[in-house]
Amino acid sequence: MLNTIEIVPKQLEKIFSLPKNMFGDVYVAFIPGDPVENIISCCEKLVNKGFSVIPHLPARNIKDENELENFLFQLNKLNVKKILAIGGSSSEKKPTFSSTYEIFETGIFENFDFDQINIAGHPEGNPFDEKPDENLKKKLDWIVKKNYNCNIVTQWTFDTEQTNIWLEKINKDISNISNNTEIHIGIAGPAKFTTLLKYAKVCGVSASSIVAKNKGLGLTKLLRHNPKDIIESLVGYDNLHFFPFGGINELIEWKKR
Repeated sequence: MLNTIEIVPKQLEKIFSLPKNMFGDVYVAFIPGDPVENIISCCEKLVNKGFSVIPHLPARNIKDENELENFLFQLNKLNVKKILAIGGSSSEKKPTFSSTYEIFETGIFENFDFDQINIAGHPEGNPFDEKPDENLKKKLDWIVKKNYNCNIVTQWTFDTEQTNIWLEKINKDISNISNNTEIHIGIAGPAKFTTLLKYAKVCGVSASSIVAKNKGLGLTKLLRHNPKDIIESLVGYDNLHFFPFGGINELIEWKKR
C-alpha cells in the first residue's frame, strides 16, 4: 500500500513532480480563509493529472448548508469519491457547524455519490474537542451505518509512546463498529525543528514532545527532523500519511533513500 500525502493548494505545481508510485492518495487541505473555489480548482487540476484526490471538509470553515451542498456538488462533478471530514478551525466565534457530526446530521451527504468518508484521529488529544475518541467512535458508527467506507487519518505526532497507547485503545474501540477501517498515522516530513514548532501551534500538536526529542541538542535553525526515528517506534497502524512541512522536494529525496 502506498503512503498518502497532504498538500495545500499553493503546493500544487510541486506535486506534479512526484515520482510514479511514491504516494497514493493526495489530500488537499482546506485551511481557514481559503475560499471553497480554491479547493475545487486544486482538486480539478489534480484529477485531470490522474491523481486520486481526497479533499478536506472542515466543518467549522463551512459558512452554511448552501456552501456545504455546493462544495459536495462540485466535488461530485469532478468524480471525487473520497473526502476527509474534520472539525477544522475557524476565525468565527460561533461557526454554523461546530463539529463534523453536525455536518453529517444535515442529511446532505445522502444527496451525492461518495464511496468513502475518512475522519481524523488525535493521538495527542484535540484542543477543539474534549472527548475526541468518543466522538471518533460516534462518527465512525454513523459512517458505517450509512454504508460508506472509512479510514482514520491522524494528526501528525511526535509522542510515539502516547501514540502507541492510543493505537492500541482505538483498535479495540473500533473493532465492534467496523472490521475494515484502517488507521493512517500522520508523519511530519523532514523539516527544521523550528518549522515544526510553528506548525505544532497551528495544528494542536504538543510542542513539548518535539522539544523533548532534542533535549541537549538545541533547536538550531540547521537541525532537521528525520521521520525514520518516529516511524520505527510506532506499532499497530495500517499506513503512513505524510505532511511535507519542510517541502515536497525534501520529502521526495528523503523517501528515495
